[in-house]
Amino acid sequence: MSACVLALLLLARPTALLALDISQCIAPLGMESGLIPDRDLTASSSFDDGNVGPQNGRLNQETKGGAWCPKPQITTESTEWLEIDLHTVHVITGTGTQGRFGNGQGAEYAEAYVLEYWRPKLGKWVRYRGIDGQEILTGNTNTYLEKKHHLEPPVWASKIRFIPYSSHRRTVCMRVELYGCYWSVGIVSYSMPKGDQRSNGVELTDIIYDGQWGEELRGGLGQLVDGQFGGDEIREASKNSVWVGWRNDSRPTPPVMIFEFDKVREFSAVHLYCNNKFMRDVQVFSEAIISFSIGGRQFQPEPVRFTTIENNIFESARNVTIKLHHRIGRWVRIELRFAATWILISEVVFDSDVAQGNYTPESQKPGVKDKTKLPATKELPISTAHTEDPLYMAIVVGVLTALVILLAVAVFFIIHRHRHRKCFASPLAKTTIAQRTVSENYNPCTSMLPENKIVIDCPLDVKSDEYQEPYQALKCAPYFSYSTVLLEMRDFVKDSNAALSDSSNYDYAVPELSSAPLLTKRLDTLSDRATELVSDVEHLEQLGHLEHMDAMDCELNRSVNSIRSKHSNRSQQEMLIELKRRLESTEVIEFPRHRLRMISKLAEGAFGTVYVAEADGVPEYEGGVCSEKRLVAVKFLCSDASLNERYIMEEFERDVRILAALSSPYLARVLGACRSPPLAVVLEYLELGDLCAFLRTTSPPSTSTLLHIATQIASGMHYLESLNFVHRDLATRNILIGKNYQIKISDFGTDNESYSCDYYKVDGRIPLPLRWAAWECVLRGEYTTKTDVWAFAVTLHEIFSLCRRRPYEQFTDAEVLENLSHLEADDGLFTYIPRSPGCPRSLYDAMRACWRRRDADRPTFSELHSFLQRTGRGYS
Repeated sequence: MSACVLALLLLARPTALLALDISQCIAPLGMESGLIPDRDLTASSSFDDGNVGPQNGRLNQETKGGAWCPKPQITTESTEWLEIDLHTVHVITGTGTQGRFGNGQGAEYAEAYVLEYWRPKLGKWVRYRGIDGQEILTGNTNTYLEKKHHLEPPVWASKIRFIPYSSHRRTVCMRVELYGCYWSVGIVSYSMPKGDQRSNGVELTDIIYDGQWGEELRGGLGQLVDGQFGGDEIREASKNSVWVGWRNDSRPTPPVMIFEFDKVREFSAVHLYCNNKFMRDVQVFSEAIISFSIGGRQFQPEPVRFTTIENNIFESARNVTIKLHHRIGRWVRIELRFAATWILISEVVFDSDVAQGNYTPESQKPGVKDKTKLPATKELPISTAHTEDPLYMAIVVGVLTALVILLAVAVFFIIHRHRHRKCFASPLAKTTIAQRTVSENYNPCTSMLPENKIVIDCPLDVKSDEYQEPYQALKCAPYFSYSTVLLEMRDFVKDSNAALSDSSNYDYAVPELSSAPLLTKRLDTLSDRATELVSDVEHLEQLGHLEHMDAMDCELNRSVNSIRSKHSNRSQQEMLIELKRRLESTEVIEFPRHRLRMISKLAEGAFGTVYVAEADGVPEYEGGVCSEKRLVAVKFLCSDASLNERYIMEEFERDVRILAALSSPYLARVLGACRSPPLAVVLEYLELGDLCAFLRTTSPPSTSTLLHIATQIASGMHYLESLNFVHRDLATRNILIGKNYQIKISDFGTDNESYSCDYYKVDGRIPLPLRWAAWECVLRGEYTTKTDVWAFAVTLHEIFSLCRRRPYEQFTDAEVLENLSHLEADDGLFTYIPRSPGCPRSLYDAMRACWRRRDADRPTFSELHSFLQRTGRGYS
């Protein structure tokens, strides 16, 4: 019975909508892979339907004839086309084309082509034009290499046509691919007044709008939803403006934008990205009036009103978030009131869920004139049959009564079961721990939480003023895994006195022990090589072998004492002693596989497959087991078939022990392991997912909260720094966030498609986080804790821009490389990442220090941690 109730609740659960980041929308849509079936491919004609028909026009495939070949030869007047039906609206951000290879014979390829697209709201085929106004796209120059085009602007379409084009008559064949993603935002179209032109000639019209043009733009999509956020300048360099703007003296009424959605939705917030160049008579709107409509003919009374505070200090562009208090509608009307001569908008993003149930369109009261009536549109059909039938009403009441009884019974059983099962009957469970006080060594939350404590409960509820679905974390964190474990420490686990393996053999972003103390042989020369023995002496000292010092001559002692005076901080040695103790004592428990319920497959890469799972009886802290269910990440490791089972098991045990030995409240930890094939590691996971997605989709936190987050990251990195660990991929995408803004540093790997654009791929090598990497990482392949300091400063930029501004957003990847080369050449031409509007000046100065050319001149994480603690105390 309870299972039936759960199924009904799951069916009634709304589907969440997150803002779509078009910059991450680059995945192939399925021509090459076959995800797009043959039945969805059609053509105007084919030279031979069975051999070179549309079903054969797949990129990198050599099926039968190996391509689609239209029957007639192609000219500038040709109307031959290859059509791909995607069924639902997708964002197309790129295209790829090839010719027909034909085992090296022939030259059948399209030198150029044009695109046409169709979607239901348009109801017609539209010719694609690039941002430069050109329709013709460059095709191929040979029969086998792919020519890929990045489409700027992107295309919103459910059908796409490739139309080959040639300036001289020729036979062509084509293989194609589409790149993009599903248009999950739900906006069907928007209408608004045509933008105005400034006196300096800057056109502030939605130049990529694909609907009907006139004084009003209707029925299309364009710049307001293309994922491009404008910079501080109205027109940057020679590029067309990404801003849409209206002048207050050019129109009798304030500008009104009307957004139509695919379904009736429940709206929680809208984000308007605005310009504020008040020195040029541009300011954020003074007031926004937001109305909602279900039927499309009349808007509901009592709109949401939002008044902004005038800012004549900072001219930087900014996001204005307006809470919509879960209002319901399919049409949203936004009226903006002028605060100055101009209003400029570059992007509008809604946070909404699909509303469940039937909603009746609004009806106009007799004698009341509708002042907010929409343009003529079809009314949303709502089924009202039999609403007056008594038998129908009796059936409805009976069904609802049965549902209420079922729910009451289910609640009774849940409460009864909870009371009689305080602690899950697990072989792991001995005690139950409900909360834990974070280490006294560091607690930046003393001003936020009572009694200097952070309480971490087992349930998955998230404190918020908005409705939270079960497993809310899956919305914000599409991927979590350890790409590998700390291979560099394997010898340290095996024999703590052995030298650590060289990390240069590993070419992927994982934590690394780069320069731990090495126990070397006694040197014959005791003068110039004392520096190399310092770590040996300190390591011997840790192991209780100070008697070896007596055997060394006075010259060595003097050298060692001289050098040691420069290293007064003993925290690293203390940490190494603690790490050695933990490595010797750590035993990773066996986690019963039957206590894991897989919820969602997150990613699959070279290192294994990652799932988010619900776990029972999770070891919460030393000495106890959590009695409630919680989310965990489960990494199933790929086994090498060439290695024997015993070797794989030994490697697995060693790796897991290393991860489990790390002890910091700000590092994601190992919870257990499944040692029966397939091998799996159960890892810590936080409710709200990764920090990048969280900051992009939540209401802007206060400066003190952002500093609190940054301070925790600095503390965790200080711990790794004390062990000379190099993370190599520090960024908000690799940081988990939970309740009370608790964070944990982790390693998400490079297999997450949501963040594939953050990595730069060269010559088939492992992708490099180019925009986060220090110049010596990129140009010299050198990684140290000081390169992590560089990445930490970039991470601070992400945090204080709420992850809505990409590092070096004004540069292409090639330009970022060129910029870093200026730092290597030390020619004074290096460009720093600019300060975000919400970033305190003192913090930005510290970030600039982290980007100094010489790594020795950069601060340590210990210094950064202390600085952030002091800075945080200055904010309430």
